[in-house]
Parts: sequence; structure tokens; C-alpha cells
Amino acid sequence: MLKLGLNSSAFSISALSDFTCATKPLDMKQQILNRLTPLWRVAMASTLLALSGCLGLPQSPPSSPTHTLAASADAPLSKVVEASRAAQGTSGFRLLPSGPDALQARLELARLATRSLDLQYFIFQSDSTGREMMRALRDAAARGVRVRLLIDDLYTQGQDELLACLAAHERVEVRLFNPFALRAGGVFARFAASPFFFGRLNHRMHNKLFVADAAWAITGGRNIGDEYFTRNDAGNFIDLDVLAAGKVVGDMSRQFDLYWNSAATVPIEYVAARSAHAHALRDRFETLTRSASAPALAGADAPDALGRSSVAKEFAAGRVHLAWGDGESYADLPGKALSASQTQGRQEHGSNLVRLNALEHIRAASVEILLTSPYFIPGRAGVDLLAEAARRGVKVSVLTNSLASTDQPLVHGAYRRYRPALLTAGVALFELSPQRAGREEQRKLFGLSVGGLHTKSLVIDRKELFVGSMNFDPRSDRINTESALAIHVPEVAEDVARLAALSKMQAAHQLRLSEGQAIEWITPAGGEGPVHPDEPESEFWLKIWLLLTSEFAPEGWL
Repeated sequence: MLKLGLNSSAFSISALSDFTCATKPLDMKQQILNRLTPLWRVAMASTLLALSGCLGLPQSPPSSPTHTLAASADAPLSKVVEASRAAQGTSGFRLLPSGPDALQARLELARLATRSLDLQYFIFQSDSTGREMMRALRDAAARGVRVRLLIDDLYTQGQDELLACLAAHERVEVRLFNPFALRAGGVFARFAASPFFFGRLNHRMHNKLFVADAAWAITGGRNIGDEYFTRNDAGNFIDLDVLAAGKVVGDMSRQFDLYWNSAATVPIEYVAARSAHAHALRDRFETLTRSASAPALAGADAPDALGRSSVAKEFAAGRVHLAWGDGESYADLPGKALSASQTQGRQEHGSNLVRLNALEHIRAASVEILLTSPYFIPGRAGVDLLAEAARRGVKVSVLTNSLASTDQPLVHGAYRRYRPALLTAGVALFELSPQRAGREEQRKLFGLSVGGLHTKSLVIDRKELFVGSMNFDPRSDRINTESALAIHVPEVAEDVARLAALSKMQAAHQLRLSEGQAIEWITPAGGEGPVHPDEPESEFWLKIWLLLTSEFAPEGWL
């Protein structure tokens, strides 16, 4: 049997969106100036970099690799694992559907750790959540804990100083994955400044992982940022993490080491030169993060969407409720994100473990497939795969974002090309409604001011669950590295099926084909509510913009 692992927010999507959508009406002259000024700056920066020979990527000098510190039976977190252990199963699992609970679980692990903290994230923002997490890491290091933080470099603009100040603390190391040569400017400018390295820079590390004392781990869809933990007043994501203990954590730690020691990672000090002594940088860190000392996290003590108590409370009590059974951790090899020149024109063997194992389990399904993917572009092969399962009598259901809820409209533009074929094949399609998810009566369940789906999960026959970072789209398939857990515990798979059902019935539209083969949206899903003949809840100008631009967006980059 193969092994699995499931935002792919791409540069190409963001850049096209930035350059084709005006936020407010402007006269033609002002629009031209607004476009030309940043482009002129990018051109000048590229020219200067080329003349100075600095277009290459930052390279770190040879260094000795570091590896996971083995778990200690005497460590407090190891003792909690043993107190939580059930008679059956090698690994324990606990779903974290609530944003506040998921953040508090991470902070509690950081507080209780005594040996090591290893973090790997696609996005680690410098907002209140990011700064609070950094202070927790600093505090752990001050207690003697070794801290290793690995961040993909795509969205680190403006964070070099803060990350360098964090790394100035003893026992703290910060590394960037696949870093850019240009440290200033936006995403578009950073790509434009290294035009000959686009092939490599377009490959990103999309993994999410938090490991404490090699005893506990959290993985799933959440990055580190306010909107992933229901702390953003403007809008938040529906997301899902898994807390894991036992044998599977050892595999996750080894996968972290592969990335940490890979040729694609560079220490922060080699891209952000220190401008002061370590003690001054530590003082600066205190100044930059002081405002992160926030009051108690709202909702952290409340029961989650499954009615379960706070994980942080259970850690404090010394025993955590886990579902025990078997499971595996899968991660694409770091070489998937290296250019062809670095792999002699060949992709590393086994570099796409996550996708291959997900597909194998879809093919083996006999009763039901529940797929949740915020960015869903199945392609012809994906349509055929799901259609073949439906022909076998398997009930196939997909939950994804609507045009109104997605933060990547060009991805939606590619996805909607496949909706008629999927519906004709018998696949049930559901799209999240931000208005319904954000209603007052739904906030206890979703905790949202505006709904946006970010959960990536696959439930097979309500017996197996795959949850992690992988979207069902070309970028996750061929470009980004991904990670995931395969959990063979029916209790956990059934809980995710329950969450998906709640999302569909209370916060989604269901799609169907009319007698004339036009797509219609029924709200609420499965109900007798109003029928929409067009993309519901989305603005007219967004529909027009998408109609004009979607055909020009390369599907393989989305």
C-alpha cells in the first residue's frame, strides 16, 4: 500500500488579481500611473540586481545537520502521552475543529515543552497571533528548549527583522525554505527580480507541522495567522487540525528533519544580515512583540463543534482524550520543490507521496467518498476518477468554496469548467455560503464573521481519514510540497463526516443541473429553499472580471 499525506495560494493567482482588479474607480490616467510606477521600480530593481550579479538565490555555507531530539520518558509531555494511552492502537488522534482551541493547544504545547519545539509552516504571519506564538517560542528557549522554526519564504515580506530578532535568542534557529534574493517589495516584485529562477521559486513548501518534545504533534490546514484561529474581525477560515501522539509523531519528526536539513533551506541570518549585537536584537524583539501579550483567547475554553472540552484544559489536567488506532504520516520529499537542474531533470523518486496515496484510497473506496478542498481543480483525470467511483455505486461528495467565499477567484474560474461533467457523473457538489456561515446562529459552530473554507480532508467509507495541507488541484499535485496524516480510526473518520455534514446543511449551497442542463444552486443544501440561477452572493463586477480573465490563467499554475 502506498502512503499519503493531503493553499496553495500561488504567486500567479495573487499577481494576476493585484494587476487586474481595481479596488475603487479611478480615472484612466491614474490607473496607468498606478500600474506603471510599481512596474518601473521592479524593472529598475531587476536591472540593478543583474548588474551586481545578485540575481541568484541566497546560499548558506555548508553546515552540520541537526536532528530531532529523542523523546524522554521523564518529560512532562511524555507523561501526558502515557496517561492518555488506550489499550489498543499505536497512535492517538484528536480533531481540532475550533480555531481558538487549535491555537491554545499549540500555546500549551509550547508552554509544557522541556526539550524541543519544531515548527514548519507555509505562512507564519507577524500579526497578533504570529507575535504571540513567537513569544511562546522565545519563552520556551529561555527555559532550555531547543527551537527550530522553518517557514516558506513566499509571504515573509517585511518580516526579516522580526525573524532575525527571534533567531538572536539562544537555542532558537530560524530557516527559510526556497528564499528569494529580493527581500523588499511584494510577491510580484520578488519574482520579477529573479526572472531566470521562476521555475524554482514557483515551487513552495506548503506543509504545516508543530512538534513538541517529539511526543505530540499538530498538523492539518492551518497556517499561523489571525484568520486561521477565528481572531480576524474582517473574516476567518473554516479549518481543521489534528493533534497526534504515539508512534506517528516519530515519523513526523523525521520528515521535519528532511526539510530542515535540505539544500533548499537557508538560515535567516544569511538573508537578513544582523545590524546589531545579539542582546540589542533581543531587546528589539521585545519591543516588536510586546503588543502580543493579549488577554485570554476568546472561545478557547468553550466546547468545540463536536461538543468536546478544551484540549488545553485536558493538558493541564494531565490526560487528553484521544482516539487510538493506527495511522501514518506522509510528506512529499523536499526535492519536489527543487528545479529540474538540481535533480538532473528528474523528479525525486517518491516526491509526490501525498497525492499518490490519496488517489489510491479513492480508487479503493466501496461505499462513500467525502472530499473537502478549498481550492478544487480536478482536471479531466480527476473528473474521471470521481466519475468512475460513482459508477461503482460509491456515494461521492465534494465540498469547496463558492465564488463568494473563495480568496482565489481564478482558482474558482478553473474549477467551474468541470462542474457540469461532475454533476452529470453523479458527484454531489456543495459550495460554501459565506452569508450562511457568518449568520449569528452559526457562529457558535463556525465562529466566523465571514465564511471561507480552508479545510483539506478526505474521508473514505467513514473508516479512514486523510487530513493535511493538500488541495485537490494541480499546484498541490505537481508544484508545492505537501504533508498529511492517514488515520485508520473509524471514530475519527466519522467525526469529520459529521463536521462536513454540518457545513453542507447549515452553511453551503448544493449544485444541480436544471432540465436545460444549466447549473442551479439550492440553499440550504438539500432543502426546499430558494433556487439561484447564477453564482449566489457574489458581486456582479467580480463575475465579469472572472469571465474576462479566467481563460488566460494557466490551470497548471493555479
